Amino acid sequence: MQFIAVLVTLVLFYILHQMKKRDMSFGIRVITGAIAGLILGFIFRGSTEYVSIFGSIYARLLYAMVIPLLLTVIVRTMLNTGSLTKLRSVGLKSVGILSLHNVMGSVVGLILAAIFKIGQGVHFDVPVDSEIKEVPTVAETITNFFPSNIVSNAAEGQIVPIIIFSVLVGVAALRLIESGKEETVRPFADFINSFAEVIFKLTSMITSLTPYAVLALMANAVGRVDSTAIAPFILILVLNYVASAIHIFLGTGILVSAFAKVNPLTYFKKVWPVTMIGFTTQSSMGAIPANVENLTEKQGVSEEIASFTAPLGATMGMPGCAGFWPVINAIFVANVMGLAWGPTEYAKLILVALLVSLGTVGVPGTATITTTALFAAMGLPLEMVVLLAPISTLADMGRTATNVTAANSSALIVAASENKLNREAFNRA
Repeated sequence: MQFIAVLVTLVLFYILHQMKKRDMSFGIRVITGAIAGLILGFIFRGSTEYVSIFGSIYARLLYAMVIPLLLTVIVRTMLNTGSLTKLRSVGLKSVGILSLHNVMGSVVGLILAAIFKIGQGVHFDVPVDSEIKEVPTVAETITNFFPSNIVSNAAEGQIVPIIIFSVLVGVAALRLIESGKEETVRPFADFINSFAEVIFKLTSMITSLTPYAVLALMANAVGRVDSTAIAPFILILVLNYVASAIHIFLGTGILVSAFAKVNPLTYFKKVWPVTMIGFTTQSSMGAIPANVENLTEKQGVSEEIASFTAPLGATMGMPGCAGFWPVINAIFVANVMGLAWGPTEYAKLILVALLVSLGTVGVPGTATITTTALFAAMGLPLEMVVLLAPISTLADMGRTATNVTAANSSALIVAASENKLNREAFNRA
């Protein structure tokens, strides 16, 4: 039965491949893979050990991309600011507002997960041998955030030290540029840009295998899940859109009113077309041109700030993909595993989500990378990220709309603080 299950799996893989050749959407293929995996798991219950190999390999490849992706994106983003002076003024303000968006998104996800007690009482056999590790003290946690040996940090999956090391490298490079050694830094910057593009392409190649991995892991997991686990998965999807609505209309409304001193209703009328572009395209990067045009033409934001902060918001912050989504998922898995998380773990969860957001990339599938990084930092099983992928696909529209709106509002707030917001243009119908 084991080998028959593998043969049937390969046939299903072929069908998924043909769907791709016919330009069927990624989301449809992921959902199809999930459904096929469910059926396969029921038919070959207890005989899917070899089938799960495909999904396990995918999870390992995905994990392998986290460190190089975070390192290259963070350093490249800092180099693109051009100078520490710009980084300190417009850059720090942009990073600050985008970070605030991320923390707000994480807190919203944490509150919703706590209210609905998501994952508690769910009987689901997590597909790895998980050991509950001793919780370090607060002092140890803070100390462990900083790198000691980046090679061992990377090998042990310690995400936060890699992020801090990347920031320090970026600062050092900018200091060299400001000291007149731009020619010295240029080869390094060219290498980082080139290496980043290669990593982006490789990441895209790996995430394109998601439908196949979902099929394999779903087939192996379905024999260990009971009917009580279905409702929480649906609840995760619902809470995603609730969190998205709360962050866009309440959180962003408060921020633009408090910091930019503008009418939030007027702002929502102005930004709505861009929000819908993010919702439909599911790509923060793809929405950048429309975002910059909306800021300069409709809201009166200077081109200098719009062209800096809006693209920056597609590579960090991301309250949807790197805020409430990974946080809700992490709490769900922690509760399923029976981990006794308290205030210290929740604070660390929000901090790690913020640090991971420094290295997000605004393309479809970003949430998978950020969730993988967060799970690695919190010691949670990476296979659960893949099993949540079908729900993640359905949730992406709300998350991306949240990300795009956050980037847009951050540019507006920075422009207002720099006196580079034409309020007459903003209030014009």
